[in-house]
Amino acid sequence: MIARLETPRLELRPLELADAEQAQRLFPKWEVVQFLDSKRVPWPYPDDGALTYYRECALPAMERGEEWHWSLRLKTDPHQVIGCIALMKAENKIGGSGSACRGSAKA
Repeated sequence: MIARLETPRLELRPLELADAEQAQRLFPKWEVVQFLDSKRVPWPYPDDGALTYYRECALPAMERGEEWHWSLRLKTDPHQVIGCIALMKAENKIGGSGSACRGSAKA
């Protein structure tokens, strides 16, 4: 189980499939995507990119205990996703041999 975390300003909740809709509205911006690996994050970003990544990559990796993903929310508006953060085991990082989602859209 992934812990819920807090800072004085933010709440970090374990990623859920329901978060994908809000992430989809935030993510497909060139200002964000231009700095990411083009082999993992396509441009233009697909309409279902966040949902696909959450369902097929992030959530299964969380279940396997290989990755830890959180949605970021301001404590003043805890229903609004403002971003996401993830940690991965070294062998699962980008370019590592264990990455199960190479070539998929990542949010």
